[in-house]
Amino acid sequence: MFALKTRKQPTLLSSVIPGTTGIAIAQVEQQNKELFTLQSCEYISTLDEGNIDIAQLLKGYRLDKQPCTTVLPIGDYQLLMVDAPEVPPAELRAAIRWRIQDMIDFHVDDAVLDVFDVDINTSNYTKKQLYVVVARTSTVKQRINLLEQAGVNLDIIDIPELAIRNIAARLPEDANGLITLYFEAEHCLITLTHESSLYLTRTLDIGYRQLQEAASNPQPLSNRLALEIQRSMDYYEHNYRQAPIKSMAILPIPATLYGFTDALQQTLGLDTRTVSMSDILECNPEPDAETTARCLLAVGSALRTEKKTL
Repeated sequence: MFALKTRKQPTLLSSVIPGTTGIAIAQVEQQNKELFTLQSCEYISTLDEGNIDIAQLLKGYRLDKQPCTTVLPIGDYQLLMVDAPEVPPAELRAAIRWRIQDMIDFHVDDAVLDVFDVDINTSNYTKKQLYVVVARTSTVKQRINLLEQAGVNLDIIDIPELAIRNIAARLPEDANGLITLYFEAEHCLITLTHESSLYLTRTLDIGYRQLQEAASNPQPLSNRLALEIQRSMDYYEHNYRQAPIKSMAILPIPATLYGFTDALQQTLGLDTRTVSMSDILECNPEPDAETTARCLLAVGSALRTEKKTL
């Protein structure tokens, strides 16, 4: 998303995502346009490490020799949708900056932003729209400094929505429209994609911790989430004039929550499945469920194929 360098498409792309409890690492090799192979996938816990030497932890991955991406956490940026201003390309960023100044909760002079198209795959929708990613400059610089001081050849700073879009694009259901659910401890990220394009995304304050607390009676929380998903589907169908989505993919969650997915499927009536790493790309051996869940955004970010941002 936030491009730090002029980018050539590599065959091996790595992603490093430092978090509050550990560091997720994924390395993906693109064999051809369709075939991606997972070369490495690891979550390094840092809970008991005290002062952490990230460079030492990452030493074996040779991340100074290859382009790397990272992903900002939910809450460190805002994702806005705006009508594209009718200006020459050279003036686009300035026009967007002016347009969003009243839409963010900090001064626009303190913001770094990037934009990407909402690729509407229909002739019935003519208004061009853009997604705008906005973050505090200090937040982005902090991530850059952290990884570059560790010797990481940082190339792109991405966001979870696009990492999940990359994963959804690898699933066959995306050809006809797909809802994808990604759960963190305190959040649920809903994306609606079609033919590799991100149409709609929403973040809810329903994470797997809340689901675990409601495991004995999942229906009320399931109903709440189902209502938000239904509203998102209605918006997708009516605003973009798309056929109803019939499939939903749930990215890895703790096995104890499978009863919740059953309740959600019954409420929505969608063809629903839980995604494994081998559904997304070639991997041998396949990571265990916990590693998959912790490294999913890193894998999605490493599946990035865009050569440039706007």
